[in-house]
Amino acid sequence: MSAPLARIDRALVRMFEAGPTDGSRRRERLARFGACIAISSTGVSLVIPNVAPYLVSGQPPVALWLAALGVAVCLGLAAAGVRLYRSGFSTPNAVRIAVWNFLGLVVLGAVLLSHGAYRGALGTVTTADALAAGNVLAISAAAHVIIGVHDARRVRAEQLAHEREKFAVLSRVLRHNLRNDATVLIGQSERLASELDDDDAALASSAELLYDRSRDVGDLATKTKAMVEALDRRSTPNARLNVHDVVADAVDGVRADADGVDVSVDVPRNLWIWADDSIGTALAELVENAVEHGGSDIRVEATDDGGRVDVRVVDDGPGIPTDERAILSGDEEITQLTHGSGLGLWVARSVAEAADGELTFDTDGERTVVRLAHDRAEPPVEASGDTPSATPTAA
Repeated sequence: MSAPLARIDRALVRMFEAGPTDGSRRRERLARFGACIAISSTGVSLVIPNVAPYLVSGQPPVALWLAALGVAVCLGLAAAGVRLYRSGFSTPNAVRIAVWNFLGLVVLGAVLLSHGAYRGALGTVTTADALAAGNVLAISAAAHVIIGVHDARRVRAEQLAHEREKFAVLSRVLRHNLRNDATVLIGQSERLASELDDDDAALASSAELLYDRSRDVGDLATKTKAMVEALDRRSTPNARLNVHDVVADAVDGVRADADGVDVSVDVPRNLWIWADDSIGTALAELVENAVEHGGSDIRVEATDDGGRVDVRVVDDGPGIPTDERAILSGDEEITQLTHGSGLGLWVARSVAEAADGELTFDTDGERTVVRLAHDRAEPPVEASGDTPSATPTAA
C-alpha cells in the first residue's frame, strides 16, 4: 500500500516543484479542493444506505440506532473534508489523506459489492443489508481518514527531521569556515599592525579595523553555535542551578574585557532556579551587550518574586532601540530592512526560551533593564558555601 502512496507523493512533488507560479498555485488549489471534496462526498453519498431503516416501517430500535450512528459518521466525514481544506496540512498531504479515504472505500466496497450481487442473485437483499454496507463503509472510510492524518503527520515529521539534519550540517560547515577565515584574518591583521611604522597611521587604523571585524566574524560563528545548541536542548530536562554562581561566572567572563566599565553584582548566594546550564551563556551575552552599548555603570541583580526568580541586567546607556526590541519580542517580522544589529540578544532569547525562561526589556527612567526570569527551585538539602552550582535533578 505504501508503493502507490509513494508514487502519488512523487507526482505531487513534480506538480508543485516549479515554484509559486500562477499555474502551480492554481493546480495546487484544484488538487486541494478535489481531495477535500472527495472526502466530503464520501460522507454525503454514504448517508443514503445509512438512512434506509428510516424509510421502511417496522424496523427495530437497534436498526434505528445503527442508522443514526452511520449518519453521524457520514456527517463527520463531510465536515472532515471542509476542515481539511482549511487546515495547515500541505496540499500533497491533503491528497495523501484523500487517497487513504479512497482505499478505505475500495477494499471493503469491492467485497460488500460482491456480497450484494450474490444476495441480489438470490433475491434476498434486505434493508439490513443496505444498513450493514452503509455502516461498514462509513466507519472504514472514517478510520482510513484518521490513518491518513497520522500518516501525513509522520511524513511531515520525517521531512522536518531531514531538513533539520541538512541545516545542522550546513551550520557546522558554515561555522567551521567562518572560524577558520576569522583566524586567518586576525593573524594577518596582527602581523600587518606589528610591521607598520609609526608614520603609517592610516594603515595602522585600517589594520585595527580589520582586526576588530575579524573578531566580530569569529564571535558570529560562536554565537550561531550557541543558538543552534539552545534549539537542540529544548527537550533536555532543566537542572537546579545556583543563580549566584551562574551570574558570577558570566560576569567574570565579560569583566576582563570591560575596561573602564563597572559591573557590579547583587545576587543572594542561596538562590536557585530551574534552568539549562547554558543559561550562563545568555547572561554573558546580556552583560556583554550592556558593556558594548550601555554606559559606564552596569549592575546585575537577582530577586525572588514568588515562584519566579528575576535576574536583571541594568545599565545607564541609551537602551535597546525600539525596532530591535519589537523584532526580539516577535511584534515585528524580520525583513531585509529590519533584522536587528547583532546575534547577542538573539542568543540570550534562544537560550532563555529553551530553558523555559522569559526575556523582557524595559526602561526604568534613564536606565535600561533586561529581565531574565525562571522558575524558582528549592535549595538542595546539602546547600552550603561550597555546594556545586548544578544538581542534575529534572524539574
